[in-house]
Amino acid sequence: MARAQFGLTWWGRRWIAALEALGALYENRLPRGRTYARKGSVSGLVVSPGQVTAAVQGSRARPYRVAITLPVFDDEVWGRVTAALAGELRHAAALLDGQMPEDIDEVLGACGVSLFPRPKELSTSCSCPDYANPCKHVAAVHYVLAQSFDADPFLLPTLRGRDQPGLLAGLRAARAGSADVVPERDTVERTVLMDQLIARELFTARGDLAAVTLCPAPAADAAAFLRRLGPPPGAAGAMDTLLDLAASAAGTAWDLLTAPDAPDAHGADPLLAALRAGEPATSRDLADALGIDVATLRPRLATLIATGQVTRTGHARATRYHTNPLII
Repeated sequence: MARAQFGLTWWGRRWIAALEALGALYENRLPRGRTYARKGSVSGLVVSPGQVTAAVQGSRARPYRVAITLPVFDDEVWGRVTAALAGELRHAAALLDGQMPEDIDEVLGACGVSLFPRPKELSTSCSCPDYANPCKHVAAVHYVLAQSFDADPFLLPTLRGRDQPGLLAGLRAARAGSADVVPERDTVERTVLMDQLIARELFTARGDLAAVTLCPAPAADAAAFLRRLGPPPGAAGAMDTLLDLAASAAGTAWDLLTAPDAPDAHGADPLLAALRAGEPATSRDLADALGIDVATLRPRLATLIATGQVTRTGHARATRYHTNPLII
């Protein structure tokens, strides 16, 4: 049976680091707390604004009561934080898509706050008689809490006073230039789960990328991402036009992909066929293989590079061209 793991995400690890700083004087309590957490001794974990509560079954018949408290941000602070996040398009897009950006705390730091406990912010209590802080029961709750953060990073802002619906509604309102913040549910269904994909690890992943089977499908709702972001600041009237353009672009892309005479349909593009046969190849290699001059070849190569079907490495005479295994 696999052992329970804690701190599998960057935010889970940050929380455990806060626990380890808190327990520096009582390091022997931490491994005992991990054992309690792995045994399933923690129950009834509740995360609410400013407080985490749970029960931990110890050596006595009655479970010990544990509470962890952290100051919440007031509305004025949350207003600054929301405005700062809304001003960073990639942060707003990631949050509205249910993701927690790894550098989000840098944005909060510019507002003078942090999602994670700062020195002397974190307070704990336990009904057990142990004088240590944290005791093994508090440590157990911390580890299970980090595991909960791994599964749902929006528990972090909840603990600081703003739950996921409230935070996302604030982002939408800030991007729309409205002061009204009305929590609402994100009604866009995500049909593809990407929780297991970590972008920074894809470049070092083992295995042959060319062996990846791609199964493209027409977009069910090409404008869903735009609707999550909401109207662009200062141009709310352009939203309908942007939605139409997104739908049109998705339709055109699908038509190009599936058209019988689409470039490289059934291996029809001779340049791509020549590149596959001899990659990596120089422009001279490709021109010779096709029986044309390099000047004629270059515009065709530029088109394939612009559409992502071909990549290049090196510079000047060392330039080599490759097919893109994620597309070809």
